[in-house]
Amino acid sequence: MNKKLIAGLAMTAVAAMTLTGCAANGGDGAEGDSVVIGRILPLTGALAGTGNRVADGSEIAREIINENGGINGVMVEYVTEDAPDDESARQAAERLLNQDIDIVMGTFGSSLALAAIPVITGEGGLYWETGASAVGITDGTYDNIYRASLTAKDIGVDAVTFAAEQLADDLGKSPEEMTVGWAGVNTSYGEDVFSGVTESAETYGMEIVLNAAYPVDSTDLNNVALQIRDANPDILILTSYDADAAALGRAMRASDVNPPVVIGSGGGHVNESWIESMGSSGNGVFNVGFSTQLNTEGLSDQAKAYYDEFIERYGESNNGAHPGAFDMNGFMGAMALFDTMMAADELTPEGIAAAADTIDIADRSNVDGSGLRFNEFGQNEAALFFVSQWQDGEIVPVFPVDLALAEPENVPLPAWDER
Repeated sequence: MNKKLIAGLAMTAVAAMTLTGCAANGGDGAEGDSVVIGRILPLTGALAGTGNRVADGSEIAREIINENGGINGVMVEYVTEDAPDDESARQAAERLLNQDIDIVMGTFGSSLALAAIPVITGEGGLYWETGASAVGITDGTYDNIYRASLTAKDIGVDAVTFAAEQLADDLGKSPEEMTVGWAGVNTSYGEDVFSGVTESAETYGMEIVLNAAYPVDSTDLNNVALQIRDANPDILILTSYDADAAALGRAMRASDVNPPVVIGSGGGHVNESWIESMGSSGNGVFNVGFSTQLNTEGLSDQAKAYYDEFIERYGESNNGAHPGAFDMNGFMGAMALFDTMMAADELTPEGIAAAADTIDIADRSNVDGSGLRFNEFGQNEAALFFVSQWQDGEIVPVFPVDLALAEPENVPLPAWDER
C-alpha cells in the first residue's frame, strides 16, 4: 500500500523519526526514549462531544501502553491539535509537520480527515484513522493511510442486511416485501451510508421509497418528518449527528411519524444525547456502529483483560460512569496503532507502514471484537460494526450474536408514548 513511502522517500533515519532521543529501531529504545504521535480531533465546535470522547479513549490507551513498557521500551507522547472544521484540520496537520511530527492519528469526522490526510501523507507521513468513515479515505487515493474501523458504506450495508436477515420475521414480511427509506445529512458521510443502503437493498430485492438529504446544521426538520410519513417505509435508516438526530426525532414524534423499524448509522443515535433528548420515546431505535457494551466472553483472553482495564480506568476518571461508543473507538484505534508499532522494525512512517501491510491479528482479538488486517489501500478488513438497540434507556448490542448482551425487542416499534 505504501508506494510513496517505499518507492519515493529517501529520508534519513533522523529526519523521518518522530522519536526524541532514541534509536530508530523500536526495539532499541532505552529508558527515557519517547515517540511523539500527533492527534487531530474536533475538541470544540459541533463535533466536540464525540471528538473529546475519542480523545479520552486514546489517552487511556496511551497510559496503559506506557505503564506496560511502552513500544518496546519507547514511551508514547501525544501532541494534540483541535480541528473544529475542515480548514482547522488542514492547518493542524501543517502545524504538526512543522514540529517534525509525521505519525498522526485522528479524527472522527470524515471531512476533517479528508482535509488533514493529504497534508500529512503528501509529505511522506503516516495517517492512522480511528473512526472517520468516508469511503474516500481508503479508496486508493492516498498511499500512507490506515483505517482501523469500517466505512460509512459498510454501515448502510449492515443496516439493511440486519433488517432483512434478523427482523423480517418480526415484521411478518419477506425481505423482498420490505421497503426502505433513508434520511440524513448531505455530507460524504450521508452519501456513503446511502450508497451502502442502496447496494444492500438491491441484493435483497427491497424497494427504496425515500432518499431525503438535509444540511448538517438543520434545526427544523419537520418537513423531513413529513416526507418520512408520506413514504411510509418499513425500515427507516437515519444518518445523523447529535443535534439533528434529536431535532428529527422530536419532529417525527410531534407528527406521530412511527416507522416499524428505525436504524441509526453510527452518529447521533448511539450517544447518550439521543436518549437525553427523547426520553423513553427514544427506546427501540437501533444503531449500527461502535459499541462499548459487549459480551466479553466472545473476546480472546488478552482482549478481555484490556477491555476490563479500559472500563475500570474510565470509571475511575468519570465518577464510575461507563464509557461511550466513541470512547471505545478512540481506545481501540490507538491500541491497534500501538500493536502495529510494536511489530515495526523502526518507529518511522516507513517502518510502521511496513508493519501494517503485513500485520494479521485474529478476529475477536481487539477489545471491540475486531481483528486487524489491512488491504492494499489501508482499510482494515477485519473491522466490525455492532447493531445495538436502545432498551430501557441503555444502548445494548444485539448483533453479532456472540458479542450481544440482549435480543432485539419492540419490533415493530410501539407508539411513541408506549416505549
